[in-house]
Amino acid sequence: MHQRARLTGPRATLCGIGLGFAMLTAALTGSSAFAEGNRSPLIMEGKTNLPQRVLVRTTDSGRDGPDGTAVEPVAPLQQLFVYDRKDGWVEVGPDSDGSRTFWLPDASVIDWKQNIVAALDVAPGLGRTLFFKDVDAAYEVIESEEPAEDAEALRAEAEAAEASGTPSDTILALGPREAIDQRVNLHVMPILSAEEAIFESGTFVNILNVAVASAQNTTQNAAPGAAAGEIGGGAPADFKAAVVFVVDTTKSMGPYIDATRATMTGVYDQLDAAGLSDKVTFGLVGYRDSLKGAPALEWPAKTFVTLEDGRSADGFLNGIAQMTETQVSSKGFREDSFTGIEMALSQMQWDGYAARFIVLVTDAGPRDADDELSGTGMSSQSLNRLIQEQLGGYIAVLHLKTPSGAKNEDHARAESRYTELTSFPNLPPLYFPVENGDPAAYGAATARLASVIITQIGGAAAKVPSQGAAPETEPDDPLAAAVGAAMQRTALQYLGAREGTRAPDVFEAVVVDRDFDRQGMKPISVRLLINKAQLSDLSEALNIIVDKAETNVLDPDKFFTQVLGAAADMSRRPDDVAGREDETLAEAVSISELLDGLPYKSRVMTITEDDWVRMSISEQQALVNDLHDKLERYQRYNGATDLWVNYLGTEGAGNLLYPMLLDDLP
Repeated sequence: MHQRARLTGPRATLCGIGLGFAMLTAALTGSSAFAEGNRSPLIMEGKTNLPQRVLVRTTDSGRDGPDGTAVEPVAPLQQLFVYDRKDGWVEVGPDSDGSRTFWLPDASVIDWKQNIVAALDVAPGLGRTLFFKDVDAAYEVIESEEPAEDAEALRAEAEAAEASGTPSDTILALGPREAIDQRVNLHVMPILSAEEAIFESGTFVNILNVAVASAQNTTQNAAPGAAAGEIGGGAPADFKAAVVFVVDTTKSMGPYIDATRATMTGVYDQLDAAGLSDKVTFGLVGYRDSLKGAPALEWPAKTFVTLEDGRSADGFLNGIAQMTETQVSSKGFREDSFTGIEMALSQMQWDGYAARFIVLVTDAGPRDADDELSGTGMSSQSLNRLIQEQLGGYIAVLHLKTPSGAKNEDHARAESRYTELTSFPNLPPLYFPVENGDPAAYGAATARLASVIITQIGGAAAKVPSQGAAPETEPDDPLAAAVGAAMQRTALQYLGAREGTRAPDVFEAVVVDRDFDRQGMKPISVRLLINKAQLSDLSEALNIIVDKAETNVLDPDKFFTQVLGAAADMSRRPDDVAGREDETLAEAVSISELLDGLPYKSRVMTITEDDWVRMSISEQQALVNDLHDKLERYQRYNGATDLWVNYLGTEGAGNLLYPMLLDDLP
């Protein structure tokens, strides 16, 4: 057995980041981090500006003093600022200005030094998450020669304890069998501390000490004895699927439009034969390219069949009959496929459909975020994130590898972008090349994709698998295997939403962020909880950096000075901002303490003035493009109202939170 290495430093410990956004507000919105009141919270040890905060353990009432009269109800996992500590009591308040405070017993709260949380990512093939009693118990499994077998034995022991009501000595709880729909029932697992370990195989794993509870505690997990994840031998009556095809309609795409029409005729016949016409619908969007590059293209993207129209064969076929390829050449070989995808994402009425798929049909690579003819200003990674977070669905790409694409040396780049676009956690990419761009092969692939969805919805094989069961695979048909796995995961999430699945009712426990058997898969994702004001402040900071970088392309020596000047102009404490030297970009806009404590390494915000001056113009532009891409994401997150969750169930826009993945940070 390997000697245990308890790591320290930023790779091992998620040290306190607190309300780094409060300091961002101080620099950008013209206020002190704790202004507007007479008191300031206590400061975290080792920090200069970040306030102490606690999380409430259980439902309780705040008192007007130690051992005093109840004056303020508090909810589990509510976040509070700390103003004083005395004789086993802590004075806390929901606001940073001390305008409203009360007292709670020390035992009712726990210190929270960061605003990052862990989220459960249930998927077929992953065992139920083990919530260990302590770190040592987790290490015993990680460092064993057979971690998968040891974990399975503990899982069986815990399931037996779950059924009998007798506590397990090692496992405090098991994760839910089904996926948790974050938009319906946000579960909150604040990360209290963490360290890094290594499997015998050499794979790194994070061990997370988390606080676990359900914010809305009105429903219970599925009964322990229930068939794990199965829905009565088939999909439930209200489990429906929507598929929107986004089809390239530029020059030379006529044969593929014809193939789509012929294939979909057979698909609707299959739906009718299976009695599933009311369970699956299809939409259709066509795209061309930016009119700035070729105005004669007429339109960049257009909806031909809505999801309502596509409920019948006649509706779909009437719509596709209007779709024709253009006779006008676009500018260059690349095309703006992302504009077509965004139209499908934002303009289709997806409500009421549990399984949501976009299928891109294209023979060309997309226009990148920095392309002047890009209609979205988004990268493939950003668009993928919106499909995951905003749509709650998947995108597949049928890439027609035509001789023309080979001649233009587009195949490798297109495959790279579309693989990134179609990559989802714990699933194979939904990228499927069609060699030589054969229309018949494309039609067959489209038919298989639709058939997999139909079979999963209503056929005899439509059982929703247990979480621990590996998805059925078809080694000779990667398309069917990948789409089938995505459908199975969707069904798990649907079942979780229907049953009101929530995180187990435990407060402190230890979890690991990799599966013990399939160590390349992660059942845990790490997210940052932010509110609307904080997202706005972060956007403002990035806008300052982007604006000053673009203004000083030919004179990089002035860049940092102007960034500091802009921050100082917006602050009531300009000396605190403009007087600093030898700092990073993050420090220049007052978000360094936020980023320093995260298990995330920014490649942009750690740049110093000397680093910037030494960089070439192309290197500087690449970093600015990355910030532009993040700003596009923030804009869309802000506008997606259904993604913001009032996890405490109380009034006020400040309680609306969005669990943003760490990769979305600059």
